[in-house]
Amino acid sequence: MHVYTCIVRFMHDTAKRSVIQGLSQKRSVRAVVFDYGNVLCLEQTLEDMKGMALVCGIPHERFSELYWKLRPPYDRGDIDGPAYWTAVVGQQELGLSRDQIATLIKLDSESITRPNQGAVQWAKLLHHEGFPLTLLSNMPLELSRHVTKSFPSLSTFEYLIYSCDYGSIKPELAIYRNCLELLKAAPQDILYLDDRAENVEAAARLGINSVLFDTVEKTASRVESRFDIPVPSYGRCRQSSSQYSPTNRRPDRMESD
Repeated sequence: MHVYTCIVRFMHDTAKRSVIQGLSQKRSVRAVVFDYGNVLCLEQTLEDMKGMALVCGIPHERFSELYWKLRPPYDRGDIDGPAYWTAVVGQQELGLSRDQIATLIKLDSESITRPNQGAVQWAKLLHHEGFPLTLLSNMPLELSRHVTKSFPSLSTFEYLIYSCDYGSIKPELAIYRNCLELLKAAPQDILYLDDRAENVEAAARLGINSVLFDTVEKTASRVESRFDIPVPSYGRCRQSSSQYSPTNRRPDRMESD
């Protein structure tokens, strides 16, 4: 009886350790996909919105409402900058000159090129450790070309996926499928960071590991608890595992399992 009790206890303890180890095990990912707005770049300021509202001749509260309400066709690439800005002021029965439209496109572009240094440094760390990086952003044509030229850290990204080039915007599933096809990666091999819950939820529906981004510190903490990749900490970057030495990294080219 004593031997039987010991065997049962041994089996119970072994099973318990297995469960604990399984719960504590972090997932491995092979590539990281970043959103752009409010992740790699800082949020547009009130001054940004007021400056564009002034050119339009619209009170900034009403301007902000129209700016976002009419944005989807512009981000999707269905319309260009002049058509978008004409639609915005048209809601107020106003018109714009060609020079005013050019100014608005310039102001709009400049409003999204202030780097979020913490996120940029995180991306640099991941690149240094051999993780392929991809940008997945809702962005219209004129702004995307400006960002590509004016945001130096994007040069380390393997792919820049702008909604205007694919005719689909987040959280529509099509653009996430475009991303998977381009990366030639299985969803479970990807970590995706975005500041909008609906975008994160859409990616997760396709099996992509998705984490909501707010501050770099909080996001890094959430990522570190679930995934075995390097994360920044209090202004210093640390590696989550010694396996990420440059000589021991997995091959950059990803193929679906």
